[in-house]
Amino acid sequence: DGLYIKFGRTEGTVHTAGQYPTAADGRNQVVNFTITLTDLGSASAVIDDVVMIPKGARIERVEIVTKTAATGVNATLNFGLCREDRSTAIDVDGLIAALAVTAFADVGVKNILYEATTGNGALIGTTLSNAGRPVADYDAAAFTAGVLEISVFFNMIT
Repeated sequence: DGLYIKFGRTEGTVHTAGQYPTAADGRNQVVNFTITLTDLGSASAVIDDVVMIPKGARIERVEIVTKTAATGVNATLNFGLCREDRSTAIDVDGLIAALAVTAFADVGVKNILYEATTGNGALIGTTLSNAGRPVADYDAAAFTAGVLEISVFFNMIT
């Protein structure tokens, strides 16, 4: 039936993401993700099994807050979306594209990515034609430390 099923310890995995409306009408939404950079690999992997950004969402911006300073020589972060099947890419760096470790070097710093901002992905400013699961990876080199809170803000187009 195509359902993703977990067994053993993975059944009780704590989720690192949540979604909530930012306006009473529910059209404006935000999805928050907490990412430990040392958990990332060089290949895109789904970072949360429950939260998805829905079809018809127009991505407004991405905000990144550094919770623990990032380190890693030449490490860069990619953050994007794949389809519900967990293997078909929508755009694996569609929200954050090769943003350098130096952007996350100081605790408390907030980076805001809009269309045409350094490090923004191609999906910012577009409307999704498919629902997307969050995926992340690194380029060039692995991160050796760092925890980020990433918030994706979007409007539902009806």
